[in-house]
Amino acid sequence: MPQQQTSSPGQGQRFDWWAAPATAAASEPVAAPRRTAVPAQPVPTRSAATPEQAAAPVAPPVVPPPAPAVAPVAPQEPAAPVSTTDSTVVYRSVQASAAFQDIRRSYRGFVFPVSGAFLGWYLLYVAAEAAAPGVMRSPVAGPLNVAWLLGLLQFASTFLLTWLYARNARTKRDRAALGLRWDTQDQLR
Repeated sequence: MPQQQTSSPGQGQRFDWWAAPATAAASEPVAAPRRTAVPAQPVPTRSAATPEQAAAPVAPPVVPPPAPAVAPVAPQEPAAPVSTTDSTVVYRSVQASAAFQDIRRSYRGFVFPVSGAFLGWYLLYVAAEAAAPGVMRSPVAGPLNVAWLLGLLQFASTFLLTWLYARNARTKRDRAALGLRWDTQDQLR
């Protein structure tokens, strides 16, 4: 009686569960697993009264699919249609407004210099590691050397810059952007 494999097959073993043990399978070429047809449902048997009824095939019972659950739909009022040319005009006028330009200027005034400073700080760290490995290996305290200290400062500066960005957005841009958004929504109604 062949044994069922409990682990994944190794080299030379077959993937089917009725395969011979590994020693016998290693000497045989690996064959594709056989596929057997499995009936979808068992066919019920019945005793037939006449030979004609016994020869007739028995069809499996047909089960209708369950009815989908449909939630009642509440009637909605039709919204006033906004033409695309009207919305385009509104958005272009908002983009050209002084309030929108102030928000963008404030955003760019913070993000571009801070991003440049952080990128420069990161590239300085990488360049120092490549150009002066002896300096980066010099110990600072115990097992902590200059490279570890600068690497940890990279993480600290990332969190600091994230906090500064959120504070800058909250104090300088969010209120103005929300007011501009409400004005735009009022114009589109």
